[in-house]
Amino acid sequence: MSSSYDQLMETMAKMQIVDSHEHLSPEKARLARKPDFATLFSHYCHSDLWASGMTVDDFNRITSSDTPVDEKWSVFEPYYNLIQDGSYARAAHISMEKFYGRNRLNSLADAEAVTEAIRAANKPGLYKKILKDACNIRVSMNFGGMDVDREFFEPVVYGTEYTLAGREAVRDVENAVGVSCGTLDRYVSAVWERFRQLKEQGLKAIKFDFAYRRDLHFAPRTHAEAEAVFLRGVEEGYGWRRSNLGYEESRPFQDYMIHRCCEISGELDIPIVFHTGLQFNMHHNTDDARPLRIWNLPHRFRNTDFVLLHGGCPWLDDCGLLAKQYANVYLDLAWTHLMSPEIATRGLKAWIDLVPMNKILGFGGDYHTVDMVYGHLVIARQNIACALSSKIEDGAMSIDRAKKWIQAMLWDNPKRVYRLEI
Repeated sequence: MSSSYDQLMETMAKMQIVDSHEHLSPEKARLARKPDFATLFSHYCHSDLWASGMTVDDFNRITSSDTPVDEKWSVFEPYYNLIQDGSYARAAHISMEKFYGRNRLNSLADAEAVTEAIRAANKPGLYKKILKDACNIRVSMNFGGMDVDREFFEPVVYGTEYTLAGREAVRDVENAVGVSCGTLDRYVSAVWERFRQLKEQGLKAIKFDFAYRRDLHFAPRTHAEAEAVFLRGVEEGYGWRRSNLGYEESRPFQDYMIHRCCEISGELDIPIVFHTGLQFNMHHNTDDARPLRIWNLPHRFRNTDFVLLHGGCPWLDDCGLLAKQYANVYLDLAWTHLMSPEIATRGLKAWIDLVPMNKILGFGGDYHTVDMVYGHLVIARQNIACALSSKIEDGAMSIDRAKKWIQAMLWDNPKRVYRLEI
């Protein structure tokens, strides 16, 4: 490797960072479990296991605490042989070597040794050991709910539930705010108030995961179009009856509410975060998640900041072009480094050509399993160093400028975009 690569890796190893995206449960929830070697291959690796042919039933066997370790290994080993060179497994191997003394699993004895080590480490202080001591993460944006340990996390909530037409969603908002929402206008006002309450409690952003449900084009809709769906959804759902609105029938309300949420976000100065690109799990239409479909939202709502997760992978160029057109669009490499280091490195080089330094958020682990954050971070540092050292060697920037990009991507930009007081 070049000397510039080594210098950049050394710089990143020493610096404190902001992790822009995690899905980690409280430490006490992890400590209540009985982890084993398969824990390290449960999140994200499961996609490769399924793609290689493992059945869901077999995956459930290897991740069940009731399955003996030797049985887990016998089920896991044939598929492990197929996936162990992928980047999902690479992160597992890096973390496994760092914390549990093995860089590969070559036998049942290795699986048992890792199991023994991971269980011995599963005690209070685990999150500090991994997130603070090993990763040097100052704080992580944690996507899920408001109940987070502020020593490690800042909360981001899902906004998708506020855009679904149906009695249950409306009742949840009514109960939270303490009002009755008999009309669409009342409902929009209640959603505004709910987000205001959450911001007062420390909310840092609102995430929408519609890429798992539909495409990302949210057309402008009239109040009348949306209210017809809103009223039908509420009135159909009574007693044990549920509203049965179909995909296309629901779109006018969803589109309308996304636009209202963008307005609310701008008024409350809370960023909007969208999943773009590859979807978690299997059997999705990835084309639904193309980032350029979302162009009209930053175009219409100029006072709202939009964070596009995962770089829209594999459409990183599309994301970069969107951020080049709109000052209120930011690019987040969360999960991207893990999907494919090759794509992430190539995309980051293009982004450096395309967008200003203040536009890119450089790392988010995006994990349910805390151990794996370290392995992902190592890969992310390698990708960032590769991209920047390539620019240095091409004469496009100096080593000092490259270090400024690192500072921006891993600290300044996520700190500013999420309004963190750190």
